[in-house]
Amino acid sequence: MPHLSPTLAMLSLLAITSACTKTAENSQPNPTPPVAQAAQPAQAATATPKLATVDAQTFQKLAAEKGGIVLDVRTPGEVARGHLPDATVISLNDERFAQKIALMSKDKAIFVYCASGHRSAAAASVLAQQGFKEVYNLDGGIGAWASAGLPIDRSATPVAANGVNAMTTDALDAVLKTEKRVLVDYHTPWCTPCRKMAPVMDALAQTWAGKAKLLQVDVEQSEALAQREKIQGVPVFVLYVDGKERWRKSGEMGKEILEAELARP
Repeated sequence: MPHLSPTLAMLSLLAITSACTKTAENSQPNPTPPVAQAAQPAQAATATPKLATVDAQTFQKLAAEKGGIVLDVRTPGEVARGHLPDATVISLNDERFAQKIALMSKDKAIFVYCASGHRSAAAASVLAQQGFKEVYNLDGGIGAWASAGLPIDRSATPVAANGVNAMTTDALDAVLKTEKRVLVDYHTPWCTPCRKMAPVMDALAQTWAGKAKLLQVDVEQSEALAQREKIQGVPVFVLYVDGKERWRKSGEMGKEILEAELARP
């Protein structure tokens, strides 16, 4: 029997536990269908996280309505053959899977899928255990999605850190000492909202050249810095003025929001 890493062993146990729980639920009379669960109002923040398996049409509808994160947990090879539009990619086989998903915003709904629904069910259980408040698993995976005639994106998608935009704590401190205003975009290469914000930062860097310093930092390659700055829910934008943090906001946003903070006296 092949040796399993601690992370995969934990995920296998969660998948088994999830399957046993599902069997017990199915033994009860008149069980509530997964789609009906997804349609119920969101629970209070202190309630048990919502974890539901839904069909492809419901998955697409809820993702559009809630504006959440679509998470592909397949291997890079599978992703290269096609993925859901605007998917964030973190392979379940990645030894750092738990650490990577911890960087995502727990307040957003997460829509997770794989090839057939088995790996995504295990991943969904981990997400719920880590405190994500709404987690939806695609029943039947991308195969069911394709069978329903829904769109598949076959363009390339970054799936791993590449060493670009790495920064140490000392390097950032040196910049903060010499620059009055510094706007830092803390991101990862696999985060779809991060990729969407990259051209916004590029445009701002040109507009504010000579007036402010704009930096893009890959938190996977800059772990010590990300831990010191308490970065969670990438992308995270932090404005430092005179060496001190003045403003912070996470998630995708319009250029005007960042520009307004840069212009504030």
